[in-house]
Amino acid sequence: MPYGYVAENKKLLPHSQETSRPQYIFERFAERPSLSRLRDELHRRGWYTRAEKPWGKMALDHILRNPIYCGLIHFGKQQFKGIHEALIEESLYRRVQSVRRDRSHGATKLKREFLLKWLIRCAECGSAMTPHYTQKRYQNGSVIRIPYYRCTKSMQLNNAACPIKHINADHLESLVVGKLSELSQNEAYLKISVAEMNGDLKRKVGPLQKETQHLRNRLKEIEQETGRYVKALGQGRLAIGRLETEIASLESDRDSLQTQLDEFERKINETSIRDFNAELLFRTLRDFRTAFPSLTPPEQAEALQCVLKGVTIHPQKLALEIFELEEFHPSSQNRKNWLPGLDSN
Repeated sequence: MPYGYVAENKKLLPHSQETSRPQYIFERFAERPSLSRLRDELHRRGWYTRAEKPWGKMALDHILRNPIYCGLIHFGKQQFKGIHEALIEESLYRRVQSVRRDRSHGATKLKREFLLKWLIRCAECGSAMTPHYTQKRYQNGSVIRIPYYRCTKSMQLNNAACPIKHINADHLESLVVGKLSELSQNEAYLKISVAEMNGDLKRKVGPLQKETQHLRNRLKEIEQETGRYVKALGQGRLAIGRLETEIASLESDRDSLQTQLDEFERKINETSIRDFNAELLFRTLRDFRTAFPSLTPPEQAEALQCVLKGVTIHPQKLALEIFELEEFHPSSQNRKNWLPGLDSN
């Protein structure tokens, strides 16, 4: 149910305790378009989510993009005039839509290549870690920017949300490259590690695939159910009030299921069912160690994407997941078929 509303007799009605809060959220964001500032202001007022949890930036952004607050309901690319009470003026809603959201600035303002972009995940909370920077100012007025990878959960909430929070990018990248070089020199260790990985992967992936299929089926059912409601509205068999209530409920269920599905698919991708081949892996790392130092920073980032499946950061250690690949060739075009898209900093 949208924040600020409650469903009664299949109609959306203003929530007695939350009615004024969406107005405040829209007005404050229109004045100062920062999700971080808005989140902090809500918490200072003692305003938390309906579950009494801290606001996340994505949840606030969802509210700010939802036309239901100005009296409209949204389905696909169409908007209908609802019969529920609007909590804000449509002009305020349109003004907020025209405001540019605050963006992560670490990757754009800092002119360096983040070699492990897209690869790092926090072991404590399971969130991805993304490029950022911090500034250090000296007494003479000079400023240096220090690159680091930050846990996205701490970005969405606050630093207390995750004990790891962030890690220095230069230090981490040096550790990873050094570890890959060490592994390339220890064939016996590689064979033992690969055997352990193969057994562990097969044990994990079965239950994940089963649950993923269940979620996909439920999402398909919701899509079909939504279509039936919209069709009934067009045929005059359903009131607009009933439609907006049912659509709001279905969209809430869909968002929750999609979040779960994304997480399970991430785990399946991380838990590849392919058997690792120790000899092939050894040759890959050997070629990586030879070629890597001569590459440009963008090429080094792509090379690490070729070799690494992921890097998991623990409080006192890091864990590398390594692809089984053909011998490493920096100019290979085949990798485009399976690598995530890369964009330059």
